[in-house]
Amino acid sequence: MKTARTLIAICLLLTAATGFAQTESQRLMKVNVPFAFGVDGHSLPAGEYLVLTVTPERSIRIASVDGKHSAIVNTLPNYAKEPSTNSRLVFHKYGDEYFLYQIWTVGQNVARNPLSSKEAMEIASSGGRPQTILVVALADRR
Repeated sequence: MKTARTLIAICLLLTAATGFAQTESQRLMKVNVPFAFGVDGHSLPAGEYLVLTVTPERSIRIASVDGKHSAIVNTLPNYAKEPSTNSRLVFHKYGDEYFLYQIWTVGQNVARNPLSSKEAMEIASSGGRPQTILVVALADRR
């Protein structure tokens, strides 16, 4: 009897976990990134990407439209006084290398800042000054 209760409890927990994992993500934007870039230790090639929320919402998923490349990254909030006028990705460029720095969504006054990769932090700590590059989201064509 105790074994049966344990099995039922495990099944219920697995069912709840599966439902949690299948929570629908929200599409934030579609962008065409014209250069290869790094984010949270992942290297992604140039191309069209979808940017989506992941539960919990402080995480985001960046996935190539062709489905060949993706990364899930944790982010930190960065609040602004005014809502964003467009959806865009902000990159820091050091030499020939690009790193995703911020994700802005139209109408929101908070950006999502991916955690800096070890490589980006090393370049920045060696005195490298980033050039800021903006990539504005494509018109919504769902």
